[in-house]
Amino acid sequence: MTHDPRFPLEDFEEEPIEVEVAENPGAVIEIRFSKEEVRELCAEEQATDTSLIDLIREYTLSTIRAKREARQANQTQVAD
Repeated sequence: MTHDPRFPLEDFEEEPIEVEVAENPGAVIEIRFSKEEVRELCAEEQATDTSLIDLIREYTLSTIRAKREARQANQTQVAD
């Protein structure tokens, strides 16, 4: 492999940098909610005594899983 002249050699370190990767790396996702949606979320947060982050995570993932299961069930019925 030859050197690409677009990238000067001095831009590269002589030795690799060692890093530690989290055991379970995650992602941060920015989601914008309307004022009314925030009110609904806060009301649900208070009613369930669950943190807003956990509430959004739980409801989002449970909805995704339910939809996936419904699709799979529908595909199974069509295949039979």
